Amino acid sequence: MTLFSEAGLISRQNLYKTYINCDQTKLDRTERIKDEIIAIQEEHKGWSGARIHKELATRGIKVGRDKFYGIVNRNKLTLNAKRKRWRRQHPVMKPAGNLIINHTYHRVLEVLFGDYTEIQTDEGKLELLLIEDLVSRYVTAYRISNTCTAAPVVEALEESMSLKKSLGLRYSTIFHTDRGSEFVNHAVQNVARKHGLKLSNTGKYHCYENAFMESLNRTLKHSLGLRVKFRTKAEAIEQIEKAIKQYNYAHHHSSIGKRVPYSVLKGYTGKNRGNPEVSEGSCTPPGRGARTFSKSLIVKIKKIGLDK
Repeated sequence: MTLFSEAGLISRQNLYKTYINCDQTKLDRTERIKDEIIAIQEEHKGWSGARIHKELATRGIKVGRDKFYGIVNRNKLTLNAKRKRWRRQHPVMKPAGNLIINHTYHRVLEVLFGDYTEIQTDEGKLELLLIEDLVSRYVTAYRISNTCTAAPVVEALEESMSLKKSLGLRYSTIFHTDRGSEFVNHAVQNVARKHGLKLSNTGKYHCYENAFMESLNRTLKHSLGLRVKFRTKAEAIEQIEKAIKQYNYAHHHSSIGKRVPYSVLKGYTGKNRGNPEVSEGSCTPPGRGARTFSKSLIVKIKKIGLDK
């Protein structure tokens, strides 16, 4: 038996298990699976192992992943490396640097922040994309989806740029996000190139560098009712729309002088640099904290635990 195992390049244990004490029906099934794999390879040249494995299931042959690749390796069948081929065609993009840290901004829609946050329901989770203006704290656009993808980001950016155009603002805008693939991709870059946006990303493992979005998520969940687990997705979507509307048009934000974000956005003019037009006797204009992204803010965010 030692000579047989050496000739077959397998151990004695596998020799007994596979050939001597084996069930002939298992051998016949394994041979049938091998023939089907070869047939699929001839019909669909260039298919990866995952696609061939899925095609076997559609043809009524259910085989585990480990057994499938065991048959492939034992019979020296060549499969295409789909992931490597994709990487050759689409090189991995590198995130941009942080363009806003320790800078002061005076104009609305000069800096936009973007981030996803998760909303829980009994039917599954929802991903809520929010884009917020730094100076006015106004949510310029939002999208609700099942997964974190780039398509909602592109749509929300287009909507934010339409808002900027309607206000007649011509200066450039910085779009600051984390380093997720939903923000660092070719689609977002194309939109940035189209509208003259400057892209800015947080440092690696430094989510607190997107502190304003963490603060917005906290406000929506803890103060405006999005922290609970909803029964259905439709109920969650309805509550999300109410919460964002309340935040934009009724929530008095402390960092902008206890004002409503919408009034700060619509009251801004380029002639009055950074200060929205106000009537006599109204609240004080926005404080410097609404326009400055500094290290002191990062320390505050870390102390109260918004980065966790």
